[in-house]
Order: sequence, then C-alpha cells, then structure tokens
Amino acid sequence: MRERIASGRRLIGTMLSEVFFPNISVILKNCGYDFVIIDCEHGPYDCSQVSLVVAMARANGISAVVRIPEIRREPIIKYLDMGADGLLVPMVRNAADAARVVDYVKYPPDGNRGISISRAHSGYAPGDVESYLKAANRHTAVLIQIELEGALEDAEKIAALPGVDALMVGPSDLSMDLGIFNRLSAPELLNAVSAVSSAAEKHGKSSGIITADRDLISASVACGMNIICTGSEVRALSKGFAGSADEIRKM
Repeated sequence: MRERIASGRRLIGTMLSEVFFPNISVILKNCGYDFVIIDCEHGPYDCSQVSLVVAMARANGISAVVRIPEIRREPIIKYLDMGADGLLVPMVRNAADAARVVDYVKYPPDGNRGISISRAHSGYAPGDVESYLKAANRHTAVLIQIELEGALEDAEKIAALPGVDALMVGPSDLSMDLGIFNRLSAPELLNAVSAVSSAAEKHGKSSGIITADRDLISASVACGMNIICTGSEVRALSKGFAGSADEIRKM
C-alpha cells in the first residue's frame, strides 16, 4: 500500500464493513479497485476473519488496510503480523496520538514494533532478519483519519511526522465535531477538506476521503486528494439488490 500511495496516482478502494467475504478482493480487482479497508472499528470481524481477508487480498494483488478499533499496541501488532499492508487509524486527537501509532507500527530504529517475523506478514520466510525489518518499514502504510477538530488543527504537524503516509478525512465524525453533522456541502467541511489536502501536500504526503457522496468526492479530488474510499460492500449490495428488484417489478 505504501508504494501505491507514494506513486501519487489516484487510488480507489472501499470498506468491508459487515459481510465476511474473503474473495471480495477478486471482485474488487476485476472492477479496478486498488485497496480494501477491513473495518475493525465498527465492524464485527474477529482476528481469524481478518487474517483470511488479508491473505486473499495479498494473493490477488489488492492492498489490505485494517481500520483499527483503537490506538493500542496489541491490535496494531496483531493486524500487522497477519500481513495487513497498512492501518487506517480513527479517532486521532492530535499529533501526539499519530506519533504513538507510528511508534507501534515501525520496527526499530524507526519505532518499537515487537519482532515476531515467522508469521503471515513475512510469508513465513523472512530471510535475512535485518533486511526484512527494513523492507517491512518501507512497505507498511500508516493512514491517519482526520475526523476530530483537534486532529484538523494539528493536520500539518501530523503530516510532518516521519512514518505517516496519508491523511484521510472522515466527514461524518468531522462534521459532527465541527457542529455541522452530515452537512457534507457545508463550507466549514469543504474548507476542512482543503486544509487537510494542503497540509499533506506541504509535507509531501497524500490525502484522501472516506465517503460515498459523489459531490464530496468530486470536491476532494478537485483540491488534490488522491485516495478515495467510496462506500462499502453493504452499500453496493443494497444498491444492486434494490436496482434489480425495481427493474423486475417494472417488467
């Protein structure tokens, strides 16, 4: 995922939020998607389910990102040891929170991730340990959600942190924290999106948004964001089923 982010091209992904479907990576790849985010903040997935989805994504050339439930060492290490290509970190309050995440994610000397390498993340064959640890640090992506006013205020400081690869706006929670809940076209939210994009660009980082709203996606792309997480498998299924039912009723 980190290499994809560094390319600067537009990346398109979606959220796996409710349905346990390991082969979703095959469908997403066929549809031209670059990544899938496994939602372990709101979603019901246990570790064995996450592990299988990650393994299938890696096998099919789709980046697997896990949205962690909280900023804590144990879940971060577990998801990375399963082979996740990156982490999406919610509810970051400030730059100090983001720095703590980087410390948990990166192996020494860039951080203090615990070393247990004969696992899925190394393909059970890490080879030279020192070389592998350096490669893992280069490969593993950290995406920080900007969804609290404190994180918005600290956006430049967060973007400046070594080890942070992208800032991702979470418009639902951010609009709530700004007192404009779900007003996705409100000037305050659009200004926040622009500010996050500018902060990331200033420090050579990428930025993106998590939304299914097409107008907000368009505005985000227009201000320079290149990582778009659009909708979820539940939304896609709902729209697909509703469309089919409507079409059949009209026959």
